[in-house]
Amino acid sequence: WMEEFKNDMLPEKDARYVTVKEVVHHLIECNKDIPGISEINWIIHVVDSPDINAFVLPNGQVFIFTGLLNSVTDIHQLSFLLGHEIAHAVLGHAVEKASLAHLLDFLGLIFLTMIWAICPRDSLALLGQWIQSKLQEFMFDRPYSRTLEAEADEIGLQLAAK
Repeated sequence: WMEEFKNDMLPEKDARYVTVKEVVHHLIECNKDIPGISEINWIIHVVDSPDINAFVLPNGQVFIFTGLLNSVTDIHQLSFLLGHEIAHAVLGHAVEKASLAHLLDFLGLIFLTMIWAICPRDSLALLGQWIQSKLQEFMFDRPYSRTLEAEADEIGLQLAAK
């Protein structure tokens, strides 16, 4: 991520960077009682881009885009948004999603192997792979992502409320 945005990072003296840093620091300090939050080395990156986006990597790197900063109306909204993203990192959502993806890939491989064993035709294997990917998307990926987002909303709100 750093390589992709390296030319668009705001300097640490920029007022927007300072605001984000203060909010993140406040969230961390007020929530030290939450397991794992103090063990992470939180690093702030403010990307000068009109994109309305923010994310936190599992290693504690916080990325927020100026487009999102321009869309919030007060510090409370910013606190909730950053709390939501921090919650993803503290709850280990990236690891959870990766684990589920590996499991589903393994199950998909079994499914495709069975199809290939019954009828070893490339066209049928391609059709089976397409069906498997759509089933995975609608039965697992989307509902699971919504579950993780709802969990991050709840915890993010609790983080911001302190």
